[in-house]
Amino acid sequence: MFGGVYGGWILVDVRLLIFLALLSSGVSTLLLALLVRRRVWHEYVTLFTATTTILFLMGLLLLQTVLDYPVVVARDFFPIR
Repeated sequence: MFGGVYGGWILVDVRLLIFLALLSSGVSTLLLALLVRRRVWHEYVTLFTATTTILFLMGLLLLQTVLDYPVVVARDFFPIR
């Protein structure tokens, strides 16, 4: 009935995700403060959101693949009966 269906446990390192989010938002704030001048407030919010997201995803990719320090790990897979 459930042939080929599997379940599993996934481990997420929350401390590393929080550190990565704080680091990317801090670097994004510093970049905006240094490089962007005289904009409307919604452009600041848009730039902050975009740069924070890009830096967060780049950091996640760097940690997960290049540095081999996994943020998300699949611990166990098992067949569902």
